[in-house]
Amino acid sequence: MIYRALFLSLVLIGIGLTIRPLSARSQNSAPTVRKKITQSRSPRNHAPTDTVGVVNGVVIAYGDFKSIMSGYLRTFVERSHNDLVTDSLYSVIVDSAWIRAVTDVLIEQEIHKRKLAMSDTAIKSALLDNPPDYLRAQFTDSLGVLRKDVLKRALADPASDSIVEMIVGAEKIRLETDRLIQTVAAKAHTPAERIRLFDLWLRKAMATSRIVDRRTAFGYY
Repeated sequence: MIYRALFLSLVLIGIGLTIRPLSARSQNSAPTVRKKITQSRSPRNHAPTDTVGVVNGVVIAYGDFKSIMSGYLRTFVERSHNDLVTDSLYSVIVDSAWIRAVTDVLIEQEIHKRKLAMSDTAIKSALLDNPPDYLRAQFTDSLGVLRKDVLKRALADPASDSIVEMIVGAEKIRLETDRLIQTVAAKAHTPAERIRLFDLWLRKAMATSRIVDRRTAFGYY
């Protein structure tokens, strides 16, 4: 399974670029009942392909789930400047990672169900028409003019295939999610209302989906 959001460290024309993790899909996570999870001092070994959960038939693999958790842990350390994680905080991180993983699967499935997926060609066209800030900054000259011709050549340059592939992948996440939000919240009149309606859809999707949670079988928590 490919999650809609991953930790990506990109470099474009010598400039560092960071794409946010798993984010990508919803700004607000659906609530869950928190339970205290004690960190195991001697976690059991698991293969990356082991099943942590299943959402409507889609497997959440241990390796993917662990990557999400690692992202949350890194965020905590960076923001708090404290690498000591209490059991209570660990519980929050485990639950947050689970919600993130389930949410990503549900959103991915809904995008394909509603036929909102975009081709790489469409993504590149969108990048040229309205590049995100990190690209706009790299291709704007000293007079403040966006050099779309240079950007177009960069996106088509075979030498930059790996970087372009990651950028297109990140933009695919953002643009497809935006399309889904616009569709689900078509009756919204304000951004806040749009997010509220999208959250309502997400809560309903989580409540009505077939979700198997196997986290308790994994000794690392």
